[in-house]
Amino acid sequence: MDWYRLTLTPEEVAAGEISPIKDAFTSAFRAAGGPRAMALFQKGNEGGGADLFFTPDCASFASDLLSEIGAVPCPGPALIGLDLLVGHNEITYYLTT
Repeated sequence: MDWYRLTLTPEEVAAGEISPIKDAFTSAFRAAGGPRAMALFQKGNEGGGADLFFTPDCASFASDLLSEIGAVPCPGPALIGLDLLVGHNEITYYLTT
């Protein structure tokens, strides 16, 4: 199953673009009943931008949001260096088993 990624430029990060995406995702997460494998992660990228990664389960519970923000399918990222923004703390266990 594909993950989804949204890449933000340093300017978008500086303008606070992560916060409204996180808020919208939190609403979708709660509306879906907090699925254990649905999560949003952040990882900084070169130059001060950021990549937001959405787990594969997000396609089932937040497909409208993914489309709205322009997230694209991608391979699963390495879990090292990812910061969990929204989801259950034990998400890395669910993703590796």
